[in-house]
Amino acid sequence: MIHRMTLAMLLIGLGGLMSAAAEVKIEELGAPVHGVNWVRLIPGVNAAGESCLYAPMGQNAANLFVLQINPTTGAFTQHIAPGEGSNYPTAAAWGKDNRLYVGAAYSGHLFCFDPKQPGLQDLGPIDPSGASFPCRIDVAPDGALFIGAYGNASLTRYDPKTGQFTRFGRLDPVDQYAYPLVAPDGIAATLIKMTRLHVVLLDPKTGEKKTVGPTVQAGEDLDLYRGTDGQLYIAFTGGALRIRGMDAEPVAQPPNREAAPTLPNGSTFGFADAAMQEYRRLAITPPGADPREFTLDYKAEGSDIFLVHLGPDGKIYGSSLLPLHLFRYDPETSDLTDLGRCSSAGGEAYSMGNLGGKLYICSYPGARLSVYDPAQPYHFGDKEADNPRDLGRMDDFSLRPRAMLVGPLGRIWTGSYPNYGMWGGPLACYEPWSGEKKFWRDIVPDESVISLAWLRKQRLVAAGTSVEGGSGTTPKATEAALFLFDPVKEQAVWIGSPRPGTRNINALLAGPGGVVYGTAAGQGAEGAFRLLFAFDAAKREFAWSHDVLPTLRGSVLDNSLQWGKDGLIYGATHDVLFRFRPDGTGLEEVVRIKGQIGIPGPLVGKTFYFATGHRLRRFSLP
Repeated sequence: MIHRMTLAMLLIGLGGLMSAAAEVKIEELGAPVHGVNWVRLIPGVNAAGESCLYAPMGQNAANLFVLQINPTTGAFTQHIAPGEGSNYPTAAAWGKDNRLYVGAAYSGHLFCFDPKQPGLQDLGPIDPSGASFPCRIDVAPDGALFIGAYGNASLTRYDPKTGQFTRFGRLDPVDQYAYPLVAPDGIAATLIKMTRLHVVLLDPKTGEKKTVGPTVQAGEDLDLYRGTDGQLYIAFTGGALRIRGMDAEPVAQPPNREAAPTLPNGSTFGFADAAMQEYRRLAITPPGADPREFTLDYKAEGSDIFLVHLGPDGKIYGSSLLPLHLFRYDPETSDLTDLGRCSSAGGEAYSMGNLGGKLYICSYPGARLSVYDPAQPYHFGDKEADNPRDLGRMDDFSLRPRAMLVGPLGRIWTGSYPNYGMWGGPLACYEPWSGEKKFWRDIVPDESVISLAWLRKQRLVAAGTSVEGGSGTTPKATEAALFLFDPVKEQAVWIGSPRPGTRNINALLAGPGGVVYGTAAGQGAEGAFRLLFAFDAAKREFAWSHDVLPTLRGSVLDNSLQWGKDGLIYGATHDVLFRFRPDGTGLEEVVRIKGQIGIPGPLVGKTFYFATGHRLRRFSLP
């Protein structure tokens, strides 16, 4: 039976909800990582018509920028995009008019760098109807740009001669990602992702659209590429097709993909430190010669922090977002250190846990697990002697490992959103002593496991789900669930929901005696709700639940519930650090700092660590 407590009951005990939370002094600990993302190198020319390289680079703390680099000397100039919200150069191409074009996320704007003009020029929105993330820019034989975008799987043509956009709109009613290439005859072929991969052709003269070739489900192979002969090909398991006009014809032996571009003298180029996600050492390799390296000392404002965690050694650890670097803050010495790469994944660490004096890290994409021993020297790799050591993917389906639980049966447990275009995010585990991994998918059909807790007395894993699937999908499920999983029997022994219409259970916290506390959000008959609840595992019932939407206003952040040393339960929204008693009474705001809690971290004694964008911060409880 669920007891929905009245607001008056919930406010009893700690003096009620504070009308004005206490003021605190926020201490700035610094920006641990100054990295860049969405980096590519594109050959072009400078204002004098001389060969040069262009490097579009993204960053979190400011807009994207472009480096114009002299490949002979390594000298460069840096040009930042104007406006707001254009952080990531997710698509770029060199035009036939000798200008660089860059598509920016998440503004969805197209930028141009003309070597003969100062700075980057904002050409405007690519498709205001929903194109927030340009996926690919390809240059047509007539010099026009074709731009495919995420958000609405749209295709847009930009004519550099007239400055006009022609927006062809959505190419698919369901899927959201579009990757175009233009054939020699001007027909635009676009690969559509993520749930059903297929190719749509468009005749820009008539606007005719046509799907050609096979349609495959997420996880199967299908690709669109330009061959060494300049023609477009669809490659898939068991065959290949060549685009001919508005049709596709089978080919027995398709050519290889077009070669990577080089400088006019045949020199190849790349970043020598790309594997470590640094992008500071440019390597130019002339034909038949050794590479020459240049250090690019450009200015990067800072990489957003995605996770803040208390490590096994009492230090604060965390992950930056694109690039994925591990950082460490030592409260005793105030040293803040960018430790570097800690995973073969390139996105961000979604979850961390401590076991046996080691820090386990699970990262996006691919839910890749790595392990770091703070007592040993730092050297990332995938060999046994490396530290951190990459242990590989948890399974073939997990993508965003939202939750980690350490301890049950001595294993590392993760809950994840699934791969792009898929539904059913797994519960998975790893055995440190054997290296064995297991996973369980669709315990609750088409839902993702996003929160975990260990009920020690009952020897059960409690898991909360979300109805959301992988990126690029629309939910199939209608109600999220809490389930109890027996790790020995390897099966769920109970499944339920705190309230009809629940869409996610995004935080769980185990208490004494087999009670698990949680936060949930959803949409019921009376409108949106956000719950605090307690579930009694022994009785298999929700002991209490209460809608805190009128009180806390903002959403409770993922996996932010934690115990304080005062025996109270603490949680966070973007605006508030709050607490309540285990019996559900005494909810109060402890600190209100509007919009400042971007990423909640650990409460260590009376000190709360958190991140705002790229900055690590803390305050002491009043």
